[in-house]
Amino acid sequence: MDWSKTKTIFIIVFSILNVFLYSLYIDRYTEAEQIQPLPESSIEEKLHGDNITYSALPEISEDKPYVRGESKSFAETDVEIDGIVNVLDERLLQITYDEPVDLEGDKEDALQAFIEEEVPESSEYTLWKIDEDQNHAVFFQQITDVPLFHSTGGQLTVFWNENDAVIGFEQTLFNNIIENEEQKRLIKPLEAIHTLYQKSLLETNSRITEAELGYSTHVQVSENRQMFVPTWRIRVKDSEGEETDHFVNAIKDGVIELNKKDEETAE
Repeated sequence: MDWSKTKTIFIIVFSILNVFLYSLYIDRYTEAEQIQPLPESSIEEKLHGDNITYSALPEISEDKPYVRGESKSFAETDVEIDGIVNVLDERLLQITYDEPVDLEGDKEDALQAFIEEEVPESSEYTLWKIDEDQNHAVFFQQITDVPLFHSTGGQLTVFWNENDAVIGFEQTLFNNIIENEEQKRLIKPLEAIHTLYQKSLLETNSRITEAELGYSTHVQVSENRQMFVPTWRIRVKDSEGEETDHFVNAIKDGVIELNKKDEETAE
């Protein structure tokens, strides 16, 4: 047997096979690129079939980038109070007052006035939820003027007693916010709703009460640094009147499972 010729034949055969496989890959990739998003009319028809309704949805006026942020290092000297100032791992600021601070009048207005007076960099936060049963309120940090959903690294929690007087707060914050140069096209809120529908996360006879654009943690870049992705928060009220928040990646159109512990804390 002429091994030289056999070797040449094998090389030619494998070369042809590689070309064939590569062309097959290119064809499938091209087909995938040519797939068009489902028309809004088709999405609406699906939702209508299960009696899933929604309020007016926000318009997308611009693209959004991925964003990076660095955990702020706190020091006990950042706050001067009559009480206990604690800093854990340089990133979590804990304040406990010797004498509670009264909240007077409307709770939301009173909380806003309190944080403006007492909390470092209070303008970075927006109110998420007031929990009267647990006597605390949660504020989310804002990233490029939209909320950062359920991030333990960018959150403020204010605690009060049975007399509606603040007994302390806990704070974390991201700073050195940097936007990636590349702007990404965002999916429409109706597409995010359809994603939830496909995942069987929308019950029959439910209603979408709110759709809000924000950010959520995407990846941990380093010990002190994280990357955030544009995210749709879709609030759903089921037939029993119970409301649930769902989160959808506004760039890659996938459901984001936020940490359940964070969600329970925010509730």
